[in-house]
Amino acid sequence: MTSPIEPGQDAERIPHGIAASWGVAAAPQRGPKRELTLERITEVAIEIADEEGLDAVSMNRVATKLGFTPMSLYRYVSGKDDLLQLMFDAASDVPLGTFDGSWREQLTQWGAIVRAGYRAHPWLSSMPPSSTPSTPNRIAIVEAGIHAQRSLSLPANLKLTVTMLLLGYIGMFQLASHDTVHDSVRAALPELVTEDRFPTLAPLVAEGLFDEPMNDSDQVFFFGFNRFLDGIEAWMREGVDGALERDHGLPAAVTKDGKVRDALKSVREAEGRLRAAQAKAAQAIDRVTERERKAAAKAEAKAKKRAKTD
Repeated sequence: MTSPIEPGQDAERIPHGIAASWGVAAAPQRGPKRELTLERITEVAIEIADEEGLDAVSMNRVATKLGFTPMSLYRYVSGKDDLLQLMFDAASDVPLGTFDGSWREQLTQWGAIVRAGYRAHPWLSSMPPSSTPSTPNRIAIVEAGIHAQRSLSLPANLKLTVTMLLLGYIGMFQLASHDTVHDSVRAALPELVTEDRFPTLAPLVAEGLFDEPMNDSDQVFFFGFNRFLDGIEAWMREGVDGALERDHGLPAAVTKDGKVRDALKSVREAEGRLRAAQAKAAQAIDRVTERERKAAAKAEAKAKKRAKTD
């Protein structure tokens, strides 16, 4: 299917960095044609971030490493924010595929692959994902996470919620694994964390709990990841309807009332109809936008044809 957005049309519709990640940003009109590309600029920026961290990335630094002037880069990206968006998406290109096994096994395989991307590019975790993914590789990750839950009898919006919660855990775990505590501080902790102030933690510190950084081990990561899945499984055993009512934060005595249960059910059904209507409206807008674009293009072509014959 042809995209309703064509190169050059993004300026008034979506930010340039996101448009570039989708390949619909306007192409540079002047400057180097072959030696410099958007892909190469992004690749070098990622190399710098991998080696020295995200703070080391700047337009000047990337240009210098490429052997060009900073102004050459501005013909391809409008600034550092655009570049960061492109880096975030490119580094999120992980080998997603069809997973096998139960929904838990498939989500675990998905989580391991996504985590591998964060480990390959540690700076990714310092760029928290948006609640609305907007670039192709980030959307592909969310798509695969939802697809891994296809055997679950859950509404699509809840599968999306599960996916985003797990993505948040993966990113936060990687971020927490970056231990920047100075060795002198670590050595002083047994003296600073005293039993009179921290009676529960002090004995653990004395035993050497913080002698070494809490490493980014598979065991620690999947302990937390599996507790998320345990919670989802336990939640589903309660029955989705009952769990949804409990999640409104109402006392059990209230949610047991027949009228309240009926009302909550009506709310869920209304929300479902609203989401369907919003999706239908979005599709209608896209169709009309595409029709108007084609009509404008046709009118422009006719005008040019008339101008040639006059």
